[in-house]
Amino acid sequence: MRGRVHLLWGALLLAGGPVLCQDIQDSLQLDAVTISASRGVLFDAGVKVQAVDSATLDRYIGRDLGELLRDASPVFVKSYGLGSLATTSFRGGGASHTAVLWNGFNLGSAMNGQLDLSLVPVGLAQEVTLQYGGAAALWGSGAVGGAVLLGSRPAFGKGLTADAGASMGSFGDNRQQAGAGYSNDKWSVAVQGYRADARNDFPCRRQRNGEEEERRQTNAAMAMNGMLASVGHRINGRQRLDVNVWWNDAERQVPPTLVQDESTDHQHDRALRTTAQWQRVGDKATGQVRAAWFNEELWWYGEGTDSAAYSRLNTVIAEGEMRFRKGERHLFGIGLHGTMAAAATDGYPAGRHQDRAALFASYRFRTTDRRFIASASARQEMADGSRAPFTWSVGSEYQLLPWLSAKANASRLFRLPTLNDLYWTPGGDPRLRPESGYGGELGLATGRDFRRGWNMQAELTGYRRKMDNWIIWLPAGSYWSPQNLMEVWSRGMEFRGEVARQWDRVSITLGAMTNYAVSTNERAKTAGDASVGKQLIYVPMYSGAATLEVAWRNFAIGGGMHYTGYRYTSTDNRQFLPPYTLLDAHASWRFHAGHKCLLSLAAEGFNLLDEQYQAMLNRPMPMRHFQVGLRMHFNQPLHGNNP
Repeated sequence: MRGRVHLLWGALLLAGGPVLCQDIQDSLQLDAVTISASRGVLFDAGVKVQAVDSATLDRYIGRDLGELLRDASPVFVKSYGLGSLATTSFRGGGASHTAVLWNGFNLGSAMNGQLDLSLVPVGLAQEVTLQYGGAAALWGSGAVGGAVLLGSRPAFGKGLTADAGASMGSFGDNRQQAGAGYSNDKWSVAVQGYRADARNDFPCRRQRNGEEEERRQTNAAMAMNGMLASVGHRINGRQRLDVNVWWNDAERQVPPTLVQDESTDHQHDRALRTTAQWQRVGDKATGQVRAAWFNEELWWYGEGTDSAAYSRLNTVIAEGEMRFRKGERHLFGIGLHGTMAAAATDGYPAGRHQDRAALFASYRFRTTDRRFIASASARQEMADGSRAPFTWSVGSEYQLLPWLSAKANASRLFRLPTLNDLYWTPGGDPRLRPESGYGGELGLATGRDFRRGWNMQAELTGYRRKMDNWIIWLPAGSYWSPQNLMEVWSRGMEFRGEVARQWDRVSITLGAMTNYAVSTNERAKTAGDASVGKQLIYVPMYSGAATLEVAWRNFAIGGGMHYTGYRYTSTDNRQFLPPYTLLDAHASWRFHAGHKCLLSLAAEGFNLLDEQYQAMLNRPMPMRHFQVGLRMHFNQPLHGNNP
């Protein structure tokens, strides 16, 4: 235990020591601010990055992260139904190959390496950024296919603010959010709460005795409540302290599959997550120290059981980081990371823990004219005294023309076995090796303003990744056991483009996203393995979306059409789920109720073509359904500020 405490203190002191020795000044230079951003922004040269715009975030504020990623990105979301488990598949990877970070802290569970996106409200963050490709050198284990960065920063000098919203929809869907905050030049305090409940008893069809029958989904209700409190304090002109507390409680029934007549399973998820960060910005150096404590609990009530299967995970994270600039062209970063995770579950009753430490460093070079940017990062991680694969990334961007840039990036990747992989009884194997591999991408990006209000942006990216020692659970007698057997080769192309036209009070935006992903197993797991050279299950080879948005004064209307191709459900690719196309539409109207209050009315329609589909085998999804909502924003600015 003493060693773990020393590890965390080392992380805290690494960045704090050097910057505390500098003199405190009252003024800031603009360039100093640029080195205080996330390392995922500063050292990601050559990487495809997609920032979700504020209008989209505002529209999804009452919904969960899985719904946002499904509609606003080419990422495939593996959903088990309304209100049920939802995970991601980035560039042909699995759910445990995506890192989801909240203010720099990885939310993935040390027990199974995943995060249930249906339990993450979009309103948790003011910024949502998708970083495609491998970023293990920046974020550590699990950042193989991509990373989702959730950011929330305190707002200063805004005065008194209040937000409230409510919506109702099909199948008993009811959601509410409310929050209030106050900020001046020194302090920022905000509290928001949210709740959602739904019956989710939508009609669905299934094949029974060779005939199609219709029934309503049963045992599918959910209820979720939560609260987020944040405090920000500007200690002086250069130092800031931020504290966030997020509590979430969800009760969910687990509906029967299409081959089951009924289900009584249900689960209860509860999580308390607390983070704190201190930052000091200097003219040439910036240091920050952050720490987090996550407490997550799950109760599973299976059919015919009187008591729940219980799991608890406590995670403590500490990180210290320092960045310093040399001239206008060079930026350096170095940091130390420590994580302690302790789990207790019926799967390993004695309890297990995982201690991780990492040293990471980054460098960015930028020419004076800013036409060329290059970055390099490296990371060495230790897990329970054993070295993880040494990881690195190098990337560059070059502006070929004023409106055209070329990108390139290469990286080494890894993912550590989870606690369940190592210790689950029966089946876990403590001898498992980390997954490791290499990845790279090439891309072209363009953005140009034309005459008469036209604007065009587009990006085309090709990528390749090969992972060895891929962990897969296979039958081993009377139980299943994980093994390092697969070698997975992922490659593909992605395109994202947008054309916009702006008149005096009218704007039209047309967008398109396409994704071609081939992810195949290249190594036989057993003699005669038919999965060699075949697409991984639940990885669509083709997917895409087209969107149209029209705004006039305070009115907006838009829609999107999303296509998802075949998903194989057997490793030999003989069984599959058919493609589906979903058409959604939305409309909103904003109007002022006085000078300080803004109201917004919104209506949305989903799956307007009434498509019958399944994202996961035998897990029905709802056909045509609707939602309407009202939201209010109030702001009483500080004395002397304009509303």
